[in-house]
Amino acid sequence: MNVWPSKKRTAAAILLIALVVLVVSNLLTLGGVGLEVSAMVAEVYIAPRNDLVLANPYQDVDWYRHAQYKANLHTHTRQSDGLHSVAQVIDAYHRAGYHILALTDHDAVTWPWEEYGRNPEDLGMLAVQGNEISHAHHIGSYFCDYNIVSRRYLPVIGGIGRSANVSEEEILTGIAENNGLAVFFHPGYHGYPPQFYASLYSQLPHLIGMEVANGKLPLQDHEIWDLVLTMLMPERPVWGFANDDLHIMWHLGRAFNVFPLPELSEAELRSAMERGSFYFSYGSAAPVIKSILVDNDGGVVAINGDGWEAVAWISDGSVIHRGAALDFHNTANIGAYIRAELTGEGGVTYTQPFGVSILQ
Repeated sequence: MNVWPSKKRTAAAILLIALVVLVVSNLLTLGGVGLEVSAMVAEVYIAPRNDLVLANPYQDVDWYRHAQYKANLHTHTRQSDGLHSVAQVIDAYHRAGYHILALTDHDAVTWPWEEYGRNPEDLGMLAVQGNEISHAHHIGSYFCDYNIVSRRYLPVIGGIGRSANVSEEEILTGIAENNGLAVFFHPGYHGYPPQFYASLYSQLPHLIGMEVANGKLPLQDHEIWDLVLTMLMPERPVWGFANDDLHIMWHLGRAFNVFPLPELSEAELRSAMERGSFYFSYGSAAPVIKSILVDNDGGVVAINGDGWEAVAWISDGSVIHRGAALDFHNTANIGAYIRAELTGEGGVTYTQPFGVSILQ
């Protein structure tokens, strides 16, 4: 079976992107603490077609056998500008039922846990080596000890002194050379245009995703995520993440990722992060996904879960359908990808994007 993107649909998508980018480029606030993205969407009708197929990031997930592990991958301690000690932070996440935790102090690799009096194996947790490199656009670095030190941090107060004169490209190259993975943290805080992100994602396979929901600020940056996905999909997916960005205990549990894994190991976690076989949530009691089924022959993708009141399917930044199942062979306005949002009283849960191609 040969699958590749439709050239005609790609041309229509390019026209849509150009219009959206023109609007967004006038609304982005560079260097500010917020990102204002217009809800305006150019209305370009795309007719349904029955030869669409989805690239399923969950195709290797056994929803009925794999355990689901709750994860926070953006966490601060007193080693940078967090209020609490390393042991206090680890213990708090352990009590809250998390199984995966990355301590990502600013410009400090807080590792290994044993140096701070905690053994992840004894706690039944998976510790992830990481840090938040904070000299340009803040970047989460995982599975390596790459770091740049140029200033001091004080609990809650933040950094003192000048940041290093280094570009995002240099930082990302350093992470790659140390066999790490990278994620852009809280893009709405930085206010960079979508073209900036699209260019780097296109060049760097180890740059796997973007923090779409942040519990501290709080930000939900699905608008900029959708713009980047519209530019890059289906060839280049960008996975979404949600994290507490914990600095004080009040932040704990606001935003998290859920990884269905055959076993709790670094190898399985890294593979899931690279493949996008996880989902993420904003809200302490956000809906839970129990299964996602994709039938490309029948043209249906369906979600089963708990705690949701509504499901919205989104393509190229616009809602195209509402309901737990999407008949993508008979739905209009499907562009380069689709993704789902499950909304309930306790929050919202996001799937990863499914790339859309045409079967030949």
